[in-house]
Amino acid sequence: MLWTIIRREITSNILSFRFLMGLLIYFCLIVTNLFVLTSDYEDRLQSYQTAVQENEDRIKSVKKYSEFGQTRTLKCNRKPKLLSIFNEGMEKRKGNSVSVAHGYVPAVAEQHGSDNPYLNIFSSIDFTIIFQVVMSLLALLFSYDAISREKEAGTLRLTLSCTISRPTLLLGKYIAGMVSISLPLVASFVAGLLVIQSSPYISFSSSDWVRILLIFLLSLLYVSLFFLIGLFLSARTHRSSVTLMFSMCVWVIFVLIIPNLTVLLVEHASPIQSEEPYRMQADELWAEFGKEAGDYLKKHGVDLPWEPANPGGLGIYETAEDYGSGETIGMSRIGNEEGVAFVQGYYGFKENLRTQYADRAWQIRKTYLDKNQNRQSLLALNISRISPAPVYYNAAAILAETDLGSYWQFMEQTRQYRREWIQYLVDGKIFSSRRWFTSKDSQDPLDLSEMPKFKEQSEGIVRSMHRALPDIMILAVLNILLFMGSFISFLRYDI
Repeated sequence: MLWTIIRREITSNILSFRFLMGLLIYFCLIVTNLFVLTSDYEDRLQSYQTAVQENEDRIKSVKKYSEFGQTRTLKCNRKPKLLSIFNEGMEKRKGNSVSVAHGYVPAVAEQHGSDNPYLNIFSSIDFTIIFQVVMSLLALLFSYDAISREKEAGTLRLTLSCTISRPTLLLGKYIAGMVSISLPLVASFVAGLLVIQSSPYISFSSSDWVRILLIFLLSLLYVSLFFLIGLFLSARTHRSSVTLMFSMCVWVIFVLIIPNLTVLLVEHASPIQSEEPYRMQADELWAEFGKEAGDYLKKHGVDLPWEPANPGGLGIYETAEDYGSGETIGMSRIGNEEGVAFVQGYYGFKENLRTQYADRAWQIRKTYLDKNQNRQSLLALNISRISPAPVYYNAAAILAETDLGSYWQFMEQTRQYRREWIQYLVDGKIFSSRRWFTSKDSQDPLDLSEMPKFKEQSEGIVRSMHRALPDIMILAVLNILLFMGSFISFLRYDI
């Protein structure tokens, strides 16, 4: 009997005008959007490769180590996430290039490459956003009159007068509705994957395929939620027009109003504080650093650190800004070889001291970020969870590795790379080496064969699932509650 109901409902849905329109609209949107986002990913990938090559060329051109301190800081470039084709998340809102130096702790990323602003108008609408908006609406249109329409037509009383029980009828309508909605989804998804696979720059790994499957299943869970919302409202009303009105109100509130209202609410409830007091603390800290370096010179009875070497062709570039500092110094000629040892000792002391002060300056900046931008982002994310739409989008972003947490992990990896870089400098006693400030001894390039290289570590699937689990559980629990609500309401429904 259940199969008879399912077959009848599926046939009715497929032959309806709304199914045909839903299939055409969704198919066109998905295929076109994935084509655009694939092209956009190719552009971002080429931009990343160019940035990596530029960084390598910059390193090869270095003649003295102090250039790494200011004029030729190392760059950590983030490779665009392949699954950003499905969910862009924070991929374009946050930067993808970070400067690393022993006198500066990375806190924010910059954007490398140039984007086409006209392309971004469309490419910012990704697969999950289309699903979040269009498929949720389509699910409501399939279910809002599942029960109330049959009562108006008089077929509900006729159906239940047979041996069909109400639970069986309700379950049959749910299964048939989900199958009917899944057909345009599967067709569009497969077509979109074929478009993506046609790109010579894209090749999915086994891990990527698992993540794609998880995003697809998550999307079904999300659309099931809105189907059950329509089914629940249909079991609470007796006219399909009334059900449609309530369904549209719920959709507008959950999909359009709450996600946008949350941002405004958080901006007013937790405004960004002025950063000036924190910058002043950092400036005072670096002034203290300068005083300690000066005390070292006074202790040795020297006014200028390079004076004992009597250098020629001296060039110095030093600055302290944005919570960090750095210095690049070059000497093309040494007039007094006996004074070189003092210069080496001075920079060995000063640059080791600079790394310590950079860590202290980072703690000041971290305090500001945790109290402002980071706190505001987490607050907005938590408040938005009262709507299933942001819950779904955030879970999909985690699985695609494009969420805010993935960006923070990238930033932490750049800070870890800085610690590895400093350890490399310390272990090689590079701060106190002659090649720190001069290339006079040798015209050969620096030996950087042992130099650590940055490589972003991708998050494992298990870890991603663990982070996405709270949002997945929210969607699952809401599905269960709505199905129970629909079941109880239908048991009491007056036919």
